Amino acid sequence: MTDKTTRTIDWPPRTIVAAVDFGEASARAVSIAGFIAAAGTATLRVLHAERFEVPPYFTPAQIERLEDERQEASAEVATELTRFVKSATVWPAAVVVAEGRPVDVILEAAAEADLLVLGTHGRSGPSRWWLGSVAERVVRGADVPVLVTKADRAPLPELFARVVLVGDGAAPTSDDRARVEALTASLGGQLVATDSVEACGAEVIEGATLVAVSVPRERSRWGLSDVVTDTLGQCARPVLFIPAR
Repeated sequence: MTDKTTRTIDWPPRTIVAAVDFGEASARAVSIAGFIAAAGTATLRVLHAERFEVPPYFTPAQIERLEDERQEASAEVATELTRFVKSATVWPAAVVVAEGRPVDVILEAAAEADLLVLGTHGRSGPSRWWLGSVAERVVRGADVPVLVTKADRAPLPELFARVVLVGDGAAPTSDDRARVEALTASLGGQLVATDSVEACGAEVIEGATLVAVSVPRERSRWGLSDVVTDTLGQCARPVLFIPAR
């Protein structure tokens, strides 16, 4: 397994993983991932997690039949996933159907990626669950940048047109600013503002096409503060989370 303590994250990303559940937000996530991958000729993998649980009372014969059905179902899902991806991006992508809990599967795949992209159906409003439960847990557990998006039809070239970088509790570090500037420039956009989330007015965030959030280095986990969730809870823009490293 990759050693997360010594692994180098390439930026702009060279390997991108998009995690999907076949919803509209997932389609947008694949489109964004393909757009970023195309700009830097990055490798793109699209992942879907399925859970196949065997009831404890099944006999060996029933388990064998269930395994055959599981393999057939997995093949059908892979076929549908290929169609889903091709409808969302023209950039070539490897599709992966993995068995397991979505959060665990996504975090395992993220260990080999430079950027993780996923959609969320999370509700709006100042709530710690504004991201949606799966996205929230992935964001908290990932060691790589995570871009989270809701369903949206805005033109992809506009996504990085006006990027705002905010820090949770402090101004973003120079390293994080350099990372965001590198990605934004590679996609023809501009970093228009950077400050702590407390100092950034609501009008600044509302005027952004994407918000990047830098988490303080002393935190071992995301530990998103109430200020961040309150500020971004109403935000319909995609959010790029940059973890403490």
